[in-house]
Amino acid sequence: MHSAAGIEDRLFTPARIRLTAWYMSVLAAVLVVLGTALYVAVREQLLKGVDDGLRLVAERAAEQWANSGTIDALALSTGPYTVNWTADPSQVTLTRGAGGQYHYNRASMLAAMQHGHDLRSVGGSGDRQRIYSVRVTVGTGVTRQMALIQVARSTEPEHEALSKLLAGLLIGGLGGLVLAGVGGWWLAGKSLRPVQVAFNRQHAFVSDASHELRTPLAVIRANAEFLQAEQPDNAEVQEIIGETDRLSSLVDALLAVARDDESVRADHVPVDLSEVIAATVSSIHPLAEEHGLELTHAEPSSLVVMGDRDQLRQVLVILLDNAVRYTPEGGRIHVQARPDGREALLTVHDTGVGIPADALEHVFERFYRGDEARNRQSGGVGLGLAIARELVTRHHGRIAVTSTEGAGSTFEIRLPLRA
Repeated sequence: MHSAAGIEDRLFTPARIRLTAWYMSVLAAVLVVLGTALYVAVREQLLKGVDDGLRLVAERAAEQWANSGTIDALALSTGPYTVNWTADPSQVTLTRGAGGQYHYNRASMLAAMQHGHDLRSVGGSGDRQRIYSVRVTVGTGVTRQMALIQVARSTEPEHEALSKLLAGLLIGGLGGLVLAGVGGWWLAGKSLRPVQVAFNRQHAFVSDASHELRTPLAVIRANAEFLQAEQPDNAEVQEIIGETDRLSSLVDALLAVARDDESVRADHVPVDLSEVIAATVSSIHPLAEEHGLELTHAEPSSLVVMGDRDQLRQVLVILLDNAVRYTPEGGRIHVQARPDGREALLTVHDTGVGIPADALEHVFERFYRGDEARNRQSGGVGLGLAIARELVTRHHGRIAVTSTEGAGSTFEIRLPLRA
């Protein structure tokens, strides 16, 4: 039984990575939203506490001024608060205060004198302050008196607390993502385990069944050939041989799918692609003539790539067989190869029924059958193109298809030229 490790790694490891990535992405989004909401809420709460304190001190200063006509700024400037006031608002409009400078924030004072109050943040990192300025009046008419009161408080303690909170959120979030990544990888592996077990069992069954079927099919064909030699015009014997060949092709395809990639990887050697094309087209000519098709090819005298001759021939056989199956009688199939930069470009064009647009992206998938009725009639099982893509990929190449329904298809293969 062949090991399925190579195929399993190619199928399940990317799925496990995607599941883990999605899990981490969702968790990261949740952490960002919750962390941002928490940071904003704490910030607003801290600033609200600062603003409430500023207003409370300003109210006390306003009460003192209303009761006594003066304010004991020194007594009120306790703890983190600093109180400044003036009963001569005209001093605020001067370009310089007493002594050539102001002991308060002039812009905030001017805003309070105009609008009644003003609340703002000033300063930069290391000297950030929250300032509240208010205009108070006593009396009316000629006895009306006005004073401007300003209370300032440093917000460095709050910003320091917010910085610590932000650092904690970042460190905690990154740590949580790392743990989530480890846990997500484990959970993804555990979730995929039943699928892997089923895959391994299917792989083992297909591989063993394919091997066991080869011998009886060979015996059946040998006996049918013996009967054909005795009865060359017997239609039933010819049908037995045809169906045996079709079943043998299916068994070979199933075995190719079941094999581990590494177990069939051959050492790449210089291969003249022109010779491979000529030999393959020559072998397919009788089949094309039997279906009433014109098969032509054109290639340069020499086009050397690094690869395995048998595998490259198998790719071309698959494409030509596919073209013969789906090209009506009287159609054309043309094979061409030419250098294109550092690559060899091999094209197989047919004038067949074409491929529907919604099926183009699926034609290289295993067991994909775009038209069930047509595939049953032609004997296709949806493995040929998948095998062709696998073999081209092993040669570090690319395969693609363009098609117009009802007008034909063109398969393109690009292989690196030998340096």
